[in-house]
Order: sequence, then C-alpha cells, then structure tokens
Amino acid sequence: MSEDLNIDLHTHSNCSDGVLTPVELVTRAAAAHVEVLALTDHDTVAGLADASCAAAALGIRLVPGIEISASWRAQAIHVLGLWIDPESAPLRLHLQAQATHRALRMRKICARLSEVGLPGERLLAAVQANPGLPTRAHLAAAMVADGIVERSDDAFKKYLKRGRAAHVASEWPALEIVVGWIHAAGGAASLAHPARYDLSAGARRRLLADFVAAGGTAIEVVTGANAAHHVDSCAQLAMQFGVAGTIGSDFHNPEVPWNPLGRLAKLPPGVTPLWRSHGL
Repeated sequence: MSEDLNIDLHTHSNCSDGVLTPVELVTRAAAAHVEVLALTDHDTVAGLADASCAAAALGIRLVPGIEISASWRAQAIHVLGLWIDPESAPLRLHLQAQATHRALRMRKICARLSEVGLPGERLLAAVQANPGLPTRAHLAAAMVADGIVERSDDAFKKYLKRGRAAHVASEWPALEIVVGWIHAAGGAASLAHPARYDLSAGARRRLLADFVAAGGTAIEVVTGANAAHHVDSCAQLAMQFGVAGTIGSDFHNPEVPWNPLGRLAKLPPGVTPLWRSHGL
C-alpha cells in the first residue's frame, strides 16, 4: 500500500544549496530506508541524472523534481515540480534565465555588503566557488566562514533579509508562469511549505486560490520545519481547495539532526496523496 511507503518528495543536493552530492544524497536516503525520493534542487535539474543512476542501483524510486522560485504579490514563493521531464528543452531554457537572475542578484548583494565595509568581493568569490547555483544560503555560510557572523541566521538578521543593508529584492517570474513551466515539462505543481511564508491566514487562502486557478495540483502538507498545527492547517487548506497533498523533509544538511531524510509524519486523513495518481 502507498500509505506504508517511506516517501520524501523534497530534498536538496549541492547542485543548489544542499551539502551532499546527488549520489551521496540518494545513498543516505537508502540508508534511511526511503523508498520514494524526489530530488528538488532550486531552479536546476543538474543533479537528476546522477541521482537517477544511484537510485536505480540502490532500489529507490526516484521522482525527478525541482523547486522553482516564483513571485506572488511581491512575495517570493517556491513551487515544487514533481514527475517533471528533466530533458524538457523549454524548461531548461527557463531555468537558464533563473540562473542568470540568481548570479546577477548575488553580485548586487555582495556589492551592497562592500558598501557597508564588508569584503563583498571575497564573499562573492567564496559563493561562486560552490558547485551549485548561488543562493543566499551559500553567502550566509561564507559570512560565517569569514568570521563576520557566528551563525547563518545572523547573516540574514543583520544583513540579508528585507529591510537590511544588503537586501536585494528578488524578481522571480509570476506564480502562474512557473506553474505553466512545470505543466509544460509534464510535471505536477505542489506549493512548497505553505505555512512558512510571512502571510496572514486570509492572504494564505488567496495564495492557494490563485495557485489552484493557475493549475496547481497539490500543496506540501508535511515538511521538515512544520509543527503539528502547521500540518493541520495545511491539511485543511488542501481539503478546502480540493488539491492533493505531498510530504517532504526539505533536507539540506546531514548535520541538522532535527531534519533527517525520510522521517516524516503521514498525511492526515482526508488529504489525497499526490503520489496515488502516479501509480504509488
């Protein structure tokens, strides 16, 4: 029964802002008895080929995925594309534009860090030395390594979040455009971690309404950072808007003990698993 499978549909490798290579990630998932795994790196499918080979060798069913950055009413939103075709030429073209935007935004952020007396050029070089697409998580880690802040969270609180000196607003494509990319690549769109956005309950419902109107088919009901009341509220949203549910750890780093691969709660009763429509 699909309800008994150990499923994790939201993970990251070092092709974006994770720590492990795609092969290391799949190997760790196998050791954690994960049976169905999605690799969903930010705005890239670069790790899927290696992950697919490793999964086949280890007996894991790999779901080809991605987590794409989008914009909704000036709010950055993340959309999971699951069961996508990673060879889709239109998708790869769109992702190249995302990569270009990420690189330009990172240069702007580091320039602002230089303006406040920090070693922006050195930090930019450290970010660019990573194998994956540049992210603010990479920059925060570089700031820790450089001794500028003690923890990555401090980098965001002091410099990188909205209202701070080095914040640069993202200019991601509109939510409905990103959902369209996923559909065109043969995938299903699931709204990542709905409870994590800084939105009122009413705004979150409006987000869901717009997401469903754009063709979104699921929301991530269970994710690594969710408390029990978040799971309940996301389950209610899924049922209210008639969409399926997904579960995923949002795993990035094995040194974060509270967020391991595959150790996830089941979907609450009444929420239809998205994987049921994909033969699981």
